[in-house]
Amino acid sequence: MTEYEVASLLAYGIGTIFIFLLLFIVVYILSSFGLYTMAKRAEIKNEWLAFVPIGNAYILGELIDDKLDWITFGKSGGIKLLIIAIGSIVLNVIPILGTLFSFLVGIFGFVVLHWLFTKYSENAVLMTVINIITAGIAGAFIIFALRNKDPKTMV
Repeated sequence: MTEYEVASLLAYGIGTIFIFLLLFIVVYILSSFGLYTMAKRAEIKNEWLAFVPIGNAYILGELIDDKLDWITFGKSGGIKLLIIAIGSIVLNVIPILGTLFSFLVGIFGFVVLHWLFTKYSENAVLMTVINIITAGIAGAFIIFALRNKDPKTMV
């Protein structure tokens, strides 16, 4: 391989990393602003935690608190999801168990977002399917789109 070929591969690699980093930043900012606005409208204290990487799990848990009653540890939905998020990070270092647990937490994350979509939209199933197909990227756009909606009243 010539040095020109190596340089072009390096440029493609750096460009690809830059595009993915830019996409990650956009997705993170949109989901953070969406969760922040939802938390503010729901009068959740410390809504600024939506911009903190682990803190957004707390906000998400507070928004769907009633769906997490079956989890026995923690006082509120926010604390419960925060413990799960931190536990996932800690258990991720265990070779096989960490991979399995991370996979299960990822699936649980889609379920949690489905509960959030159900609370704020009539089309929660469609939104969840789109979110799964896009590997979670659409979730940020959906949260941002739902940020100013009032929660549905459950009958």
